[in-house]
Amino acid sequence: MASNYQEWYVQLMDGRLNRPIDDDGGVYNVLEAGDPSEVTIYSSSTGATGTNPGTLTNGVLRFWTQTSVTSVDLSILTSNGHAFFLEDITPSQHRVMVWPENSGLYNLIVPFQVVGASEAVVDTGFDILSNMLIRDCFVHVTTLGTGAALEIGTSTDSDGFADAVSVATTGYPTTMLEEALVSTSCLIGALLTVATGPYVRKLHKRANSTSGANIVYSNTTSSSTAGDGYIYLTYSRIPT
Repeated sequence: MASNYQEWYVQLMDGRLNRPIDDDGGVYNVLEAGDPSEVTIYSSSTGATGTNPGTLTNGVLRFWTQTSVTSVDLSILTSNGHAFFLEDITPSQHRVMVWPENSGLYNLIVPFQVVGASEAVVDTGFDILSNMLIRDCFVHVTTLGTGAALEIGTSTDSDGFADAVSVATTGYPTTMLEEALVSTSCLIGALLTVATGPYVRKLHKRANSTSGANIVYSNTTSSSTAGDGYIYLTYSRIPT
């Protein structure tokens, strides 16, 4: 009898040593190909409920979807601070090459959704690791949420990266693209910029387990339509 479910299996690989990476703490988010909506995933071929975002086991992403799902996007954050966004992958693509020594800039991409009324804080499932120095935050609105105001931050400062940014038009809100807090229209959060002059950029790094590791967002204003898009957190990975 044919199964109603399609297996997906992806292994993190060490690019220098060409061998599997053992990672039991990384997080992955399964999204529709080209869309920030999360895909319903399962933990077995019999349709047992899965968790999305999910957690890596031995460096492996393994999940099942309905057989009608032929491609997905994957957002991955390894436990060592490497971020990947894999677009339009198929079940036959089984490896992600990781270069453990790489530092430099990364973009962690997570989806957001607003569904109408102002909402409680949403935990994205991704955390700021101790070796992630957050440098910037911006938003790509793919479906407008009329009247919605998006806040992005951490579990102890829920608007620390973005403070009530309008997501009522598609594209990249200009209030998140200013280099500094040069006007009252700039809505970059207090973890990234100083609120009073002289206007300068700051950098945010989680110092310990109680200083806001969880990456969160919320819609603080009722919206007449549901909307969604992507949150981008740009960060420097500090070698450990």
